[in-house]
Amino acid sequence: MTNPSTLVQLTDAAHFVAERFGPDAGQVEHVADGAWSRCFGFTLDGSELVIRFGHHVEDFERDRIAARFAARNLPIPRVIEIGEAFDRWYCVSTRSRGTPLELIDPVEWRATVPSVLAMLDALRRTDISSTAGYGAWNYEGTAPHTSWADHLGSVMEDPADARTHGWKRRLVDSPAGDTSFCRAFDVMVDLATTFVVERTLIHNDLLNRNALASGGEVTAVFDWGCSIYGDFLYEPATFVFWAPWHPAIERSDMLTAFIEHYRDVGLEVPDMDARLRCCLLHIGLVHVAYNAFLGDEETLILTDRRMSRFVEAPLFS
Repeated sequence: MTNPSTLVQLTDAAHFVAERFGPDAGQVEHVADGAWSRCFGFTLDGSELVIRFGHHVEDFERDRIAARFAARNLPIPRVIEIGEAFDRWYCVSTRSRGTPLELIDPVEWRATVPSVLAMLDALRRTDISSTAGYGAWNYEGTAPHTSWADHLGSVMEDPADARTHGWKRRLVDSPAGDTSFCRAFDVMVDLATTFVVERTLIHNDLLNRNALASGGEVTAVFDWGCSIYGDFLYEPATFVFWAPWHPAIERSDMLTAFIEHYRDVGLEVPDMDARLRCCLLHIGLVHVAYNAFLGDEETLILTDRRMSRFVEAPLFS
């Protein structure tokens, strides 16, 4: 995660925008901070734009590629420019307005659920036939794993070149330890041998201020740095897993909403329990590792407990 002290400041961003785009650029304002970048807004020739500064150009390149997948129910901002600035990278894209999905109040959330379901359907139907592999994809649209099971199993790895390198030792040394992590991993790996899934496009970070809605409609899906190819149930699983952190989502019982939606649209989902549990366990494992890396012991313990909920009991009785 980016150290706040190394982030580009508003005055520096404003100076850069003025130099790069000239006097026609409007006033620059701080919009938000992500885990790996800082975002500012400005206007240019009557258009609302955002500029993000970060150390990982691959995240911005993914956004440029993802913009090709934009559809009526999958609004993705257009990337206008990527370049170097302040010994890091910047990305300029169109700006969308709305409230992050996880911050919508309960009344508006209920009205927004149909649009969220339509957005996830659009993700599931996205044509990725020109791409290959499972897991995180690169500039060329290629992911490294030959199967979904291989991708899921790679969560145990801690390569030296990863952004979160060192998480494994920190987890062992944390108050939580790695006992439940290893148990959840073993269950997930066993379950993953019982089914095969088709590859679909997965955003994989929707509930982290990366999807906006307004007036009951999803208005933007952006920041594709965590995107993967794999089981389309991974996206519904994120809503189920993180529901206790977001009361409006928890009250809406998204698991039931997804099941009823698939029934209504006539979509058969074989091995649904095993597939969902694999996704839920993997989400837990990824975020236990991430919070071990951060040293956030409180969130680590809460995430570990949530993950353990899906180790033994089936979702459907």
